Amino acid sequence: MIKKIEFRDLVLIVGVTVMWGSNYTVIDISLDGIDPFILTALRFTFCALPLIFFIPKPKGVSTFVTVVYGLLFGIGMCWLMNYGMFLGVSAGVTSLLVQFSAFFTVIWGVLLFGEKMSAIQVTGILMALLGLTFIIHVTDGDAEHLGLFLVLLAALFWSLCNVLVKKSKVVDVFSFVVWSSLYATPPLYLMTYWVKGAAPFQALLTNMTTPVLASVLFQAYVATVFGYWVWNRMIEKYPASQVAPLSVIVPISGILTSWYVLDEPIGGEKLFALVITVVGITLFMNASKIGRHIDASALRNRK
Repeated sequence: MIKKIEFRDLVLIVGVTVMWGSNYTVIDISLDGIDPFILTALRFTFCALPLIFFIPKPKGVSTFVTVVYGLLFGIGMCWLMNYGMFLGVSAGVTSLLVQFSAFFTVIWGVLLFGEKMSAIQVTGILMALLGLTFIIHVTDGDAEHLGLFLVLLAALFWSLCNVLVKKSKVVDVFSFVVWSSLYATPPLYLMTYWVKGAAPFQALLTNMTTPVLASVLFQAYVATVFGYWVWNRMIEKYPASQVAPLSVIVPISGILTSWYVLDEPIGGEKLFALVITVVGITLFMNASKIGRHIDASALRNRK
């Protein structure tokens, strides 16, 4: 059933997707000041604190599920993504590659829930993979190639987060995000110390400038807590098939913000790769709507 999205809700959804795209540039700015390991840990620290003192634990979902989600989201998605950007993947390209989580989510749906993929979805995936091939072709250096792999791996972990939420039927999303962030925080600090020792913690005393702190707070409270609360509320209120396609705004916002703020160069080959990938993602996200239009056109032609 098609339910028209109210104008106020549409503004909220578009605002969140634009903000999420811009957040990749915010992360890039942070990485100029502090270590990617400690950046991720700080993001989830502020997601959890001080909110856990005022927000009760999520109802209807076990602590185990909340812990697993926190680890998948905090370490599997955000830590890998930040480290990939640290290795040289630009904010714009990162915002695009993370959208591959939509493909992985559908593949998990086919494997775990017996869902079907349409020919239009397959076409969209193939186009996006073609664009990804060109992106890899125009990148330089082993470090950046490793970064691309880590960002794609982050997208895979994000898809696992989606599957976990779907299977667990999470209702209290706001509380779930806050408490899962708490469980992600200690492992992130332990990983930082285990891999890099005390140096990142000591560097915070000099590197925690006002812009870096503002960036961390934006990532925690605006991009994570507020952003995911609004998005999941809209998913609950409207059919996912109407809300999910609007996430294609994220890479567009990410690429434009990265170009405008960071002067990220976009040459001819890179622009071609980005366009092909965005078209593939758009086709994939709107597969149901396109399929309905094709069926309606075919029916009219038969008449």
